[in-house]
Amino acid sequence: MPKRKLSTASQILRRRYVRDEQRQHSLELERANAEIARNIAALRQEAGLTQAELAKRVRTTQSVISRLEDADYDGHSLSMLHRIADALGKKLTISMESRDSDLRSVRTAFREVVRRLRVSHGYTVQDVADRLGISSSEAVSLERDDSFRPSPLLLHRISKMYDIPQRQLALLCGAIRDVPQPIRERASRFAAMSDSFSNLTDEEKKELDIFVNFLRSEV
Repeated sequence: MPKRKLSTASQILRRRYVRDEQRQHSLELERANAEIARNIAALRQEAGLTQAELAKRVRTTQSVISRLEDADYDGHSLSMLHRIADALGKKLTISMESRDSDLRSVRTAFREVVRRLRVSHGYTVQDVADRLGISSSEAVSLERDDSFRPSPLLLHRISKMYDIPQRQLALLCGAIRDVPQPIRERASRFAAMSDSFSNLTDEEKKELDIFVNFLRSEV
C-alpha cells in the first residue's frame, strides 16, 4: 500500500490559521449583515412605516424591503441603502475600523447591552433620551452607531441609570483602549448572541442578566 504523506507541523498550523481566518471573516460578514437588517427595521418602525409604505417611498417592492430586513441577506448595495436613508430622512455613513475583531466585538457588546437594558426596562428611545438628558438622535446613536463615543458625563448617567460601573462602560464603548482579556472574551460572546430587533427572547434576557452581573462583579 502507498505510504500516506505526513504533514509537517507548519503545514498543519497554516491550515488551521486559514480556517480560523475564514471563520472569522464569515462571522464578521454575518454580524454586519445582521446589523444592517436590524437598523433598517428599527428605523422603519421608528418612522411608523410598514414595509409596503417604505417600499413605495424607495420605489421598490415590499418583498425587497423584507429581504433587506432579513439578517441572513448579504446583497446590500450602497445605492439602495442611500435610497432607504433618504426615504427615512437619515444620513448614510460608512466607516473603516480596526481589524482587531475583539475590540470591535467589545464595542458591539456596548451597543447591545444598552439596547437590551432599554428594552428590558420597557423604555422607548425618547424615554432614554429624557432620562439621560440627551437628544433622541444621541440615544439612537448609543445603540446603533459604532463611531459614537459617549462623554464621561453621559457614561456616568448611564452607569447610575442601570447600576453598572462607569469604568466597565468606558471599556466597552472604547473610551479605554486597554481592555482586560476576561472582558474581551465575555463581551465577544455576548455580542455574538444579538439576534432580535425589538422584543427580547427569554434566552436574550438570561444572557443580559449574566453579562450585566459579570460587569458589576469585575470592579
